[in-house]
Amino acid sequence: MNKPLLKRLAFFSVAALVLVVAVLATLQMLAKKRALESLPVNTKMGGNFVLPSTLGRPLDLSSLHGKVVLLNFGFASCPDVCPLVLARLRQVLREAGPDAAKLQVVFVSFDPARDTLPLLTAYVQHFSPDIIGATGTDAEIATVAARYGVVYLKENNGSASGYDFAHSDYIYLLDSQGRVRKLYSSDAKTADMAADVRLLLRADNILF
Repeated sequence: MNKPLLKRLAFFSVAALVLVVAVLATLQMLAKKRALESLPVNTKMGGNFVLPSTLGRPLDLSSLHGKVVLLNFGFASCPDVCPLVLARLRQVLREAGPDAAKLQVVFVSFDPARDTLPLLTAYVQHFSPDIIGATGTDAEIATVAARYGVVYLKENNGSASGYDFAHSDYIYLLDSQGRVRKLYSSDAKTADMAADVRLLLRADNILF
């Protein structure tokens, strides 16, 4: 094979590689643009927190940077909404498939008097061993709840437990930088949540 031909082949090989890199960069940019358009950053709520957790050490939310987080607030004695939400989040983990390695579900209890860490551990692990539970003092939880716009009201219910909570039940989608990107109602479709998780993972170049 003569040298001019080798030079031409080398040139076309380099040109093809550059083209592939350019196409991948363009696709990545489009994925990020799509994520920003459909899942805009919510600058009015959110933020880091550190709370005692079922990990056996305090959960620093910022330690989850690099993962997409689905965050929910509730309490283990909740008779209806909380277990249904956690069951749905378990299903999202299943539907995420291999992407679940980059997805973390966090459940924060605002009932520390009853939701001790051993009880909370058993509660979240009933749904999935991959769910992290967290709680804290009343003041700590109130601070975190305020950052995320969570509303909860303690109510006497006349039962043996003595009280219940009326509360908001949103599921918060956080990107790999810990920013709130979307709020879901408690009956949101699990397929929609899983699709948004995959979109953020692609846009953040965690998966491509």
